[in-house]
Order: sequence, then C-alpha cells, then structure tokens
Amino acid sequence: MNQERTLPFGKYKGQEIKYIILTHIGYIMWCFENISWFKLTDEEQAIYDAVAIMIKKDNLEMTFPVELMYKHIRNREAFERLETPFIAFNEYTCYKISEKDNPICKSVEKYKRPRITIPERSSAGGLSLDGLRQLSYAMDKEVERAYFNGETDEDTFGGWYSMDDYKD
Repeated sequence: MNQERTLPFGKYKGQEIKYIILTHIGYIMWCFENISWFKLTDEEQAIYDAVAIMIKKDNLEMTFPVELMYKHIRNREAFERLETPFIAFNEYTCYKISEKDNPICKSVEKYKRPRITIPERSSAGGLSLDGLRQLSYAMDKEVERAYFNGETDEDTFGGWYSMDDYKD
C-alpha cells in the first residue's frame, strides 16, 4: 500500500498532505507563499486545484485571500472553466456519485464519511415534485431524530473529519 506524504513541519506536522488540502487549503496556500522549497506531488496538486476551483465555483467565503490561493492552481484550463469533481455541501467538501470514478475522487476516498446520499438527477429529468416532497420529508425526519438523540450536525450530515479526528 502507498504511504501518503505527511507534512514534516509546522501546525500539521505528521498529518497527511491530501487531508490538509481537503480540510485546510489555506495552510497549503500559506506554505506555497512562505516556504520556497514547498512543492506538491502531481496527485496532491490535482486535489489542491480541484478544491480551489470548488471554492471559486461555489463562491465560498474564506478567511484568507483567495486570489493568493488561485495563483497556485496549476490546471489553468479547468480553473477558467470552473471544472471540478468537488462540491461544497454544509461546510464539507463532497463529490457527486457520478464522479466516484474520477482519479481525484478515488485518491481521497479513504477520507470519505458515507453518511448521507444526495440523489442526483435521473435520466428522466430528475425527481418529480412528489419525489422532492418525499425526500424533504425523509430528511426532516432524519434531522428531527438526530436532534432528539443529541447528535451534532456533523453526526447527522457527515463530511470530512477535523484534523484531530483522523486516525489511519
């Protein structure tokens, strides 16, 4: 099995670089800006590009200057077209089921928390109005159940763990 690269320094010393890209891309951007020898592998760079493009495409608010992050995107063509397999969902980086065979998605599969499935549009044109009502009702009931059981939003909706939660 491949051993994932980890950061040898700083705040996330010993943590896997791919996971840091997914959960704190701003730190990776800081490394690009401040550490001259810092480089990503091609696979890590593809993940960085995809997450950064998702941030641009979904117009996500970040606590750092996103223009600095964008300048480190290597795949300029995908950036111009805003092509990324990732989507933002309730503060989490996710991908559509239709993207599961994408090499970028496969390379981050081990970090996935399969807790909720968001149905995609069917070839028949999507869900009917009745189907949407049923989905909404089912989601409301799941949220209600979780609330009464004292579960957090992360328990209910899933997503990427925080850096402190990940164990290999």
